[in-house]
Amino acid sequence: MSDHPLSVSVSEFYNELNVKLNFNTRVNSGDLTNRINDLIKQLSPETMKRYYGSGIVIPENIKGCRVLDIGCGSGSLVFILSKLVGPTGYVVGVDISSGLIECCKQETEFHTKAWGYDKPNVEFHVGNAERLLDLKLGEFDMIVSNGVFCLVPDKQKAFNGVAQMLKPGGQFYLNDVVTQTNQPDSVKNDQKLFSLGTGGAMIWSDLKAFSAREGFTTPFLTQAAPVDIKNAEYRQQLSNAEYMCAAWRLFKLPAGASRGPATVTYLGNIEDYSDAFPWDFDLVFKKGEAVNVDADLATILSSTNFKNNFSFADFSGSVSNNRDQDPFQRYKDLQSQGNAPAPIYAVE
Repeated sequence: MSDHPLSVSVSEFYNELNVKLNFNTRVNSGDLTNRINDLIKQLSPETMKRYYGSGIVIPENIKGCRVLDIGCGSGSLVFILSKLVGPTGYVVGVDISSGLIECCKQETEFHTKAWGYDKPNVEFHVGNAERLLDLKLGEFDMIVSNGVFCLVPDKQKAFNGVAQMLKPGGQFYLNDVVTQTNQPDSVKNDQKLFSLGTGGAMIWSDLKAFSAREGFTTPFLTQAAPVDIKNAEYRQQLSNAEYMCAAWRLFKLPAGASRGPATVTYLGNIEDYSDAFPWDFDLVFKKGEAVNVDADLATILSSTNFKNNFSFADFSGSVSNNRDQDPFQRYKDLQSQGNAPAPIYAVE
């Protein structure tokens, strides 16, 4: 089966970019813990000068886990995760750019030594996000993706692959470029705009439907930062639409998992979050502080890798937790508070 013409364009664009190295992306260090930022500083120069994406997201509680990074680029996130999962865990990176995958393979030895491992706990494959199942990689405890679904023509097919490869109880941590504007086909099929992550960006509110069709829980928003469209010609083609890099937690619950509302208390045992654990933009769990959560969130916390991080007691009252939050509104809220993050990258 041949790739979609837009996928071919994306592959060629990033293979060329791999050589030119003229695309600057900001690491969202303000969203990350000190330990993660320290690990980023230890990544090889060859890896980081090829870092492109919509921001780094790090799932918690992954020691010993098997993790997949869809659209791994030069391997920055894979190598960070390879340290976090430890020598008993394993991380697989997939990317459509053969040039970037070659870079990942060349830098594997550097990071194996940097983390003090006897042997690599990573592997890399050239692959299309629409045909993940063709790679026959097996199942994963966690799946992450950073700035890639905006480069996928058939997003539902990619979501389907994720759903089939993620183990029950697993988390899909998606970070992607989204918009509020439904563009005409002339924009959606423009190879340059598509390769820059704008032409193929999801309408953010469509994510809930994409997720629900594959059985995922409703997304929880954790990060939001803008894309700066500096190129006047591109801005005009895009009808001055706004674009945002936004991250969400999605879960694949085990069959039959269900419980009612609960009073949950965070135990303070997630690494890097001994005092408080930020769940999303609206909810921070403080150690030892009882919080009432609705049935859906209680089910997630008690049926995934967070089940040992909380104590649970039944709650009979009424409570509703925010989910499927609007990243554009959240960014405006941050602006009004004087806390707006800088753009993750610029389209020039």
